[in-house]
Amino acid sequence: MKKQETRTKKSIKNSLISSLSYIIIFLLGFISRTIFIKYLSIEYLGISGLFTNVLTILSFTELGIGEALVYAMYKPAKDKDLKKIKKLLEFYKISYRWISVVILLVGFVFSFFVNILVVEKPNISENFQIIFWLFLMNNVCSYTLVYKQSLLLVDQNKYIISIIQVVTNFIRVVLQLIILIVTKNYYLYLIINLICTILNNFILSIYVDKKYLWLKEITLENEKLLDNEKNKIFEDIKALSVSKIAGVISNGTDNIVISKIIGLTSIGIVSNYTLLINAVNTLLWTSLSSISGSFGNFNVDASIEKRRQVYEELYLFTSWVYIFICVSLLVLLNPFIEIWLGKEYITDFCTIFSLILIVFISGINFPTYTFRTTCGFFSEVKVAYVLSGIFNIILSIFLGFRWGIFGVYIATSISRLCTSDIKEGVIVYKNILKLSIHKYIIKYLFNISTLVIIYLITQYIVNLVKVDGFFGFICKCFVCVIVCNIFLLIRYISTDTFKRFLLRIKTLLV
Repeated sequence: MKKQETRTKKSIKNSLISSLSYIIIFLLGFISRTIFIKYLSIEYLGISGLFTNVLTILSFTELGIGEALVYAMYKPAKDKDLKKIKKLLEFYKISYRWISVVILLVGFVFSFFVNILVVEKPNISENFQIIFWLFLMNNVCSYTLVYKQSLLLVDQNKYIISIIQVVTNFIRVVLQLIILIVTKNYYLYLIINLICTILNNFILSIYVDKKYLWLKEITLENEKLLDNEKNKIFEDIKALSVSKIAGVISNGTDNIVISKIIGLTSIGIVSNYTLLINAVNTLLWTSLSSISGSFGNFNVDASIEKRRQVYEELYLFTSWVYIFICVSLLVLLNPFIEIWLGKEYITDFCTIFSLILIVFISGINFPTYTFRTTCGFFSEVKVAYVLSGIFNIILSIFLGFRWGIFGVYIATSISRLCTSDIKEGVIVYKNILKLSIHKYIIKYLFNISTLVIIYLITQYIVNLVKVDGFFGFICKCFVCVIVCNIFLLIRYISTDTFKRFLLRIKTLLV
């Protein structure tokens, strides 16, 4: 019990600090975006969204190596096998060096063809290709020394990574704001981003070296992983690479399709919504993923019954949070954008719904995804992820021509629901929880229905608030918080899972 409490307390510590850190980072980014819009044209927002998507696709060369290595470290970390951990880290380091080289070379070649990604060349003074090179270098440098953070993840010290990110992001935003206000130079703006990426990984590396002194004390003397150990890692990487490529294609092509079919201006307008939606989603995902190290340790020796209980508690908590957040976003996004930027930056409800649905589907699948990955089921999802990526591209183009931006984004949700999400549910329920997949499907559909019903009720009540401006927006926020959580409480209060979850929280607080 004591070991379980320690895991849970570490999870809460990681989650709280990671959440607080991300809130600070988001607020810094929000200030930066406001100044960015004021001093640069909307086309720069479109360029940023487009090139970020392109480099997301190039990052497929990472192939899930980091995830496979972190999983491989759980057991040696539990057994205190420091030499084995160092071997894995050395393997990780060499792998990421090659990844950086590949991304650099492929990106450099691709940079000569970036003009084909847009309907027409943006009306800016800077060179389109040089801008892409700066985005590329930032992406490449993000892999520098990053292998060391895996040690913090396995040791359940992710909060350290979060704190370092807050420091470097604060430096980045301050310097970028000064550059924008004084010079309005987009090149310098991107160079600051590059320097702070390198600084972040450098500080992280120094911290790990000082905290884990045994990294320098243990000498491998040309010792490497055994062939069977490498083969197991390569099998996981091979499985993860398929999922990674398919996921990157699925997530990274939306802005490319939009820029080619509709144009950069549309990306610029929607990017303000995606900034806010992704900020909230990343905050939630960061908070939740902070506990993944605990599940990696927990699933090493947990019984099936214990796994079922913990999974149900995590699923309840995740569903509650994501239903509340997604309903609030659906109701409040347009009023907030109108106050922040003006009516000319508002988009239609269907587009907002399609963006938030992606977040919701990803969020309520978190417990399933976490149990699958921390139990080492990688190869089983290969085909589903490939189908998801292919289906998403085809559907995005088809629906994009028919329904515009809404069609592109709704295609992502449809493709995930029909392929990868269902497959992950089958794997977890059949192999880990030993339950019928029908329970997963019913639970999934019930959550989507709950989201729709609570949204309709909340929107109706919010429409009764006839106060405009900032004060009116605050009133609407209070209505969302109260109405959503009352109905969620009614939904879950009588369940055994909710009672167990409350007992777990009470135990930690006592």
